[in-house]
Amino acid sequence: MNQHHSQRGSALLVVLIIISMLSFLIITSMMVAMQDVETVASRQIVLRARMLAETGLNIGAHPALKSGDPLLSRRISANESYEAVITTEEGRLNINSMLTEERRAILERVFVSWGLKLPDAQGVVDCLMDWTDADDFKRLKGAEKADYLKEGYPGKPFNRPFRSLDEMLLVRGMERVEEANPRWRDSFTLWGSGQLDINEAFPELIAAVANVPVSSTRALNSARNGPDGIAHTTDDEPLKNIDEAMALLGIKAADGAGLFTLVGTTRRVDSLGRVGNYARRLSVILQNNSDGPSIMDWRESADH
Repeated sequence: MNQHHSQRGSALLVVLIIISMLSFLIITSMMVAMQDVETVASRQIVLRARMLAETGLNIGAHPALKSGDPLLSRRISANESYEAVITTEEGRLNINSMLTEERRAILERVFVSWGLKLPDAQGVVDCLMDWTDADDFKRLKGAEKADYLKEGYPGKPFNRPFRSLDEMLLVRGMERVEEANPRWRDSFTLWGSGQLDINEAFPELIAAVANVPVSSTRALNSARNGPDGIAHTTDDEPLKNIDEAMALLGIKAADGAGLFTLVGTTRRVDSLGRVGNYARRLSVILQNNSDGPSIMDWRESADH
């Protein structure tokens, strides 16, 4: 009798184990299926946001369109939209053109404005210049082959101009810049004439180039942004006289000669496609040729 009850108990236990395993398999299958559905939905959102960004990009790339044109932004539906902004690459500092003895102080002022102490800023600039020059002569606070080799980085520096902004992170001291301003790339470029577009540049960059306090750029910023005070809108009033622009900064026209331009020649289009809370950003740098604009650089990123 006891043996019979024991067999029935064992059978019941086996049944319960099988039911538990089946339940686990069913729940796991449902979770995997739900994840697959979510993955497909996420991919569709990313694809749609990218398509919207491409729409804005194609519109902004047209050479006849100007900054602030209403065609550059549109709401497609309650949760879909695109917005493109036309600027010039001269609105950023060309890092390779800044790495000269005549212009290095500009970079130092930029880094200081981001929170670095002046000796640290000078050290970073020394290292940037050692990275791009063709010799092995080490500047006072710089770094050359022996220094990088000692730190376990053979083959550095490259002793040539930078070919990408990300390459700058290989330079000793740039981690301090990254920590002080994670968006430092927004202030630099590898393209453009080397002059700073006074109608497009950030106020702190204008102040650094002109060697004036950032507060001295308020009048200039207000003048170029028009009555609404917002850049890249239809009421913008771009500065058209370099002498007047320098006067707004409180410096002599001769002091800004060769450093500023009123109109950059290298077109940049940043387009943001948005679906709900997700956004995709496309950025291109264009150069106008006789047969139309050509793409010089292309960037894509998620922009939440």
